[in-house]
Amino acid sequence: MGTYLTGEVSVIHDESAADFDNFVYSAVFCNVPGGYQINGEIVILIAGETLNVVVQAPPATTLSNKDFLLLGNPIAPQTKVQTGLISGDSHNEVWQFVNIKTGNPTNG
Repeated sequence: MGTYLTGEVSVIHDESAADFDNFVYSAVFCNVPGGYQINGEIVILIAGETLNVVVQAPPATTLSNKDFLLLGNPIAPQTKVQTGLISGDSHNEVWQFVNIKTGNPTNG
């Protein structure tokens, strides 16, 4: 179960700190009321209110703005590593797996 379902967050980022490569944002907190593009839609936010939504990365879907804050958590290391067949042909294949305790890849 993801923390986006429970409402638990460990980071609060403004537009200057937003890092969609290393964090997943599960809510938007509004500082200044207005209409903002979030996940490709214009959403009217109310100051002091939180919109619970998994926020997609800019530029195509969400426009960062100083008037709202992104609430979220670091991306789990094991989800950032590709698993399965990563290269090779029918005679020489390279597979990559992830140690679920460390999040580090292992090749074999």
